[in-house]
Amino acid sequence: VLVCGGSLGLTGAPCLASEAAMRAGAGYVTAFVPASLNLVFEQRLLEVMTVPLPDDDGALLTAGADRVRERAERSGALILGPGFGRAQESVALARDLAATVAIPLLLDADGLNAHAGRLERLAGREAATVLTPHAGELGRLLETDSAEIGRARLASVRRAAQAAQAVIVLKGDDTLVAEPGGRVAVSRGGAAALATAGTGDVLSGVTGAFLAKGVDPFTAACAAVFVHARAGQLAAETIGNEGVIASDVIDLLPRAHAEP
Repeated sequence: VLVCGGSLGLTGAPCLASEAAMRAGAGYVTAFVPASLNLVFEQRLLEVMTVPLPDDDGALLTAGADRVRERAERSGALILGPGFGRAQESVALARDLAATVAIPLLLDADGLNAHAGRLERLAGREAATVLTPHAGELGRLLETDSAEIGRARLASVRRAAQAAQAVIVLKGDDTLVAEPGGRVAVSRGGAAALATAGTGDVLSGVTGAFLAKGVDPFTAACAAVFVHARAGQLAAETIGNEGVIASDVIDLLPRAHAEP
C-alpha cells in the first residue's frame, strides 16, 4: 500500500493511515511525505518506509508526481489525501495522481476536497476508486451543503457513486457504502467510540489494505467499514467510549478482523 499525504501541522493523518494499513494486513506500506517533514515520519513510523517528496514549507508539490507513479507500478493500492492540506500545488498534485495512477485508489480528506465539483473527472479511471467522505466533504463534492446531505443521505451517496463511477463510503454512525449501479450497504453503527479525530484515517488505511489484496472495491469498502466499527467497539469495551483515540482502534484491528 502507498500512502501520499502530510503537511505542516497535519503529519498525524498519514501516520494513522499507514499504521492502520499495516494492522489490516497490507504487509508492506510506503508513505510519500513532504521532504522537509520527513524526520517526523521517520521517527513515528518504524514499520513503514518513507519517501520524501518535494515540498514548499510542508506543502507537497507537483514535482513529486512522477516518483509516486513510478512506485505505483509495483504496488497494490494508493491512499491519497490524509493530511494533504489545501495549498494550490498540493491540490494540483492530488488531481494529477488521481487521474493518472493506474492502481486502486482510496481518496480521503483533502484528496476529496481537491475534487470538489469535479466528481465526473474520476469516472474515466481504469482502476478501482473508493471515496470516503463525511457529510461536509460529500456536500463539497456535489456542490451542496452538508445539511442537504443529511436530509437525503441515501440519494446523495447514490448520486455521487454514479457521477464518479466509484464506490462512495458516506461516513457516519450508520455509514452507507454505495456502488455506481445503485446497490447500497448500510453499517448499523453502534460504535460511538469512533467519533474522535483520526478514525477516518484509520478507515482509509484498512480500506487501502483490502484493496491491495485484490478484493473488489465494494466488498473491500464494506469489509473495512465492518472491521473498523468492530475495532471501535472492542476499544470502547476496554477503555470506554469517551477515552478511545484513533491509535487504540488501530491496535484492535487484528482482533476485530480475526473474529468469526
